Amino acid sequence: MGKVNKEYEKLFWTHGFKDRRVVNGFYKISQGSYQYYENFLLSNCLNKKVLEYGCGTGSYAFFLAKHGAKVTGIDICEEAINLAHKEALNKGLSNIKFLVMDAEAMQFGNSSFDLICGTGILHHLRLQDALSELVRVLKFDGKAIFFEPMGHNPVINLFRKLTSHLRTKDEHPLTFKDLKLMEQYFNQVTCNFFHLFSLLAIPFCNTKLLTKLVKILDNFDKTFFKSFPGLKKMAWQVVIILEKPKKV
Repeated sequence: MGKVNKEYEKLFWTHGFKDRRVVNGFYKISQGSYQYYENFLLSNCLNKKVLEYGCGTGSYAFFLAKHGAKVTGIDICEEAINLAHKEALNKGLSNIKFLVMDAEAMQFGNSSFDLICGTGILHHLRLQDALSELVRVLKFDGKAIFFEPMGHNPVINLFRKLTSHLRTKDEHPLTFKDLKLMEQYFNQVTCNFFHLFSLLAIPFCNTKLLTKLVKILDNFDKTFFKSFPGLKKMAWQVVIILEKPKKV
């Protein structure tokens, strides 16, 4: 992938990030994947220096700060950072700060963080540049976790085309090739795939059936992916855990 148009990204997220609430209903089926992500953060954040990479208005930064982490959140969108900063002040959180910063060229020193996390950020970046920076600022024994969309499912890709006004020009949902690339930067890459058949629950998002239905379909997805590992690429989301960075 070529260089990301940073000015376009800034403008999009400054003027358009609120509009993405239109598709928030679709994320109601993501209970299982988000729970997996949150459980990992809870198990690894206590008394740690944590970077939320592409934090927006504070995605998980407040969650982490409340559970004993010293948190830094960065984002390219100044408006989002201002909102996050105001919320931190309102909540009286002293163990959290937010900075406007380019995720592909961070201003932190080497080996600055114990844990790095991000939701829906890597697919907006030039992956090689992002991975290089992650390796640089993560400690030798540190861990990183990312929650990202996959880009192989044709039905999901059709939906993306139909809602292109809600997406930036440089977005590139991850492929297996991207996941393989991560092995050039980290000695240990663990990928957990979520949401194929659970997408069938979307029409029930505003009903009482949703929670039970999603649980059933999530369990079916787990069995299906175990039985047919080659079809994991059809999943909507992947949670990626990166460990043992390959330091230069």
